[in-house]
Amino acid sequence: MRARVLLSGATGFIGGRVLPLLSGHEVLCLARHPDRVPRRDGVQATAADLTRDGQWLTEVVAFQPDWCVHLAWEGLPDYSLARCRVNLDASLRLLDAVAQAGVKRVVVTGTCWEYGRATGAVSEDREPRGVGVFAATKHALLSVLESVARVARFDYRWARVFFVYGPGQRPTSLIPHLHAAHAGGRLPDIREPSAVQDFVHVDDVASALVALATSDAPSGVFNVGSGTPTSVAYVANRAARYYGGSGPFEGLPADGGFWADTTRIAARTGWRACIGIDEGIDRTLAALDGAA
Repeated sequence: MRARVLLSGATGFIGGRVLPLLSGHEVLCLARHPDRVPRRDGVQATAADLTRDGQWLTEVVAFQPDWCVHLAWEGLPDYSLARCRVNLDASLRLLDAVAQAGVKRVVVTGTCWEYGRATGAVSEDREPRGVGVFAATKHALLSVLESVARVARFDYRWARVFFVYGPGQRPTSLIPHLHAAHAGGRLPDIREPSAVQDFVHVDDVASALVALATSDAPSGVFNVGSGTPTSVAYVANRAARYYGGSGPFEGLPADGGFWADTTRIAARTGWRACIGIDEGIDRTLAALDGAA
């Protein structure tokens, strides 16, 4: 089925991977810099500052999207209340526009931090505890999304994304930091090597979002993660070995952490993460080497 897809954040870290997977569909990208959106048949881009009303609202309604994939969130890694308020307002403005346009399905990215101080494998039904401002803002957006979907009668999928990594991520992120340290001949500055996270490659995240957009899954929350716990120390050791050295944290035990139970998304869409952590680290480091 060829669908009309509205995509926000098309030039971002994840959105840049999602757009190529929407080939075969007609796509309207909302972007602050539409000239940066890769063009192909069926793809158009319009200038849009989601924090303000503008011509983009009229264009969204005229486009009449079947699906909306909303990835835009400006200012990261600024997790302040002020920045969260701006992004929440922008997301609500977009939801209002797609509801008016008669959208049938909306996919929005949440965050694993919505689980707060969790440990072990977490399912979507787990109640959040002790969340920060960013996660609380995302959770507030989920509550509004549920209400708007019910009133406007569209399906929604809330993609609760875990720790995304891969080529194109922020230079301050773990693997780019490791790459820079090795390139500069210095030891990486790792504050919590024992910390455990669910690292999921950006290409897997992109395929999960498209699976949620194209499937007939029911409305609800879906974890998007590898489902595998990995310590920061393991990543640092792998990077060291990639460059021919010895791991700086060999033998260091992992400490707690939480990771995704991906049973629901696998059952509803058939999606599973395909890129293992070793392959993903090597791919990311190779890309960073090539860009240096």
